[in-house]
Amino acid sequence: MKKLVIITGVTSFLGRNVAKKLIKENYEVIGILRPESKKSLIKDITGLKTITIDFNKIDLKEFNDIEYNYKVKKCMEKITESNKDIYFIHFGWGNTLNRNDFTAQMLNVDYSKKVFDIAKLIGAKSFIFAGSQAEKSNITAYGMAKNNFADWASNNNDSINFIHLRIHSIYGIGDRDNSLIMSIIKSVKKNKSIELSSLNYFWNFLYIDDFTDIISIILNKDIDSRYIYDIGSNDTRLLIDYVEEIKNTLKAKNKFLIGVRQDSKEIFTPPNISNMMKAIGDFKFTKFNEGIVNIYKHYGR
Repeated sequence: MKKLVIITGVTSFLGRNVAKKLIKENYEVIGILRPESKKSLIKDITGLKTITIDFNKIDLKEFNDIEYNYKVKKCMEKITESNKDIYFIHFGWGNTLNRNDFTAQMLNVDYSKKVFDIAKLIGAKSFIFAGSQAEKSNITAYGMAKNNFADWASNNNDSINFIHLRIHSIYGIGDRDNSLIMSIIKSVKKNKSIELSSLNYFWNFLYIDDFTDIISIILNKDIDSRYIYDIGSNDTRLLIDYVEEIKNTLKAKNKFLIGVRQDSKEIFTPPNISNMMKAIGDFKFTKFNEGIVNIYKHYGR
């Protein structure tokens, strides 16, 4: 039976790439958009269907007389008529750069609860939640909000398989311009100096193609929902070592001003990928320098 995957946050870096991957693998993919979503980010994804839903206007307890709710319900009923196994992947999370804005982050929790309830309403088999490594330190509003939703969903998954992923640092073509790796690559291309923090703490990077492969494998297996799955690579080391590898790989001639910027107050906890590896089996990770070369060549065109 052909599977139907519904993705929130489909315009995000992770959402776009997962959608492309699954469409190539013959999944039917529907992206849920917010009214303010940048549709231009997904215009090149052939075969992607989209539904625009303003979850702020949805009250699931009154899912009958309100005109907007009626439209959403009818939209979802068309999906269920397809007679396919339905899976949700929840990437949708706003204000990711305002990690200490408690009010904004709690709005994400409310949004996520409504998405989860709709997934149950239409009989989805699984709900894959894109959590974060920030949940481990739990010192930011962002991490607390992710934990808050995950705890709530774990206690309300009577009719759906809730899969909790804690995603660490994913890098690759299409990542945001101000990410560490993209900032460094831009500085190398322009031969301009770049200011960095001490970088003297452990980190873990996973290439975007590896990430989409892992999501595909998870969709094709019966994943045990009793566990939390750290999503990362088998390469954990000091962040400064990663930066040195970028310099050496690209033969960078620009200046790297280490220790000029203040270190982040967030505590990074490297992933324990043992649960993930048990779930997905043998897996060949992309080497970090190969990923860097791919990105550099892409933006060099």
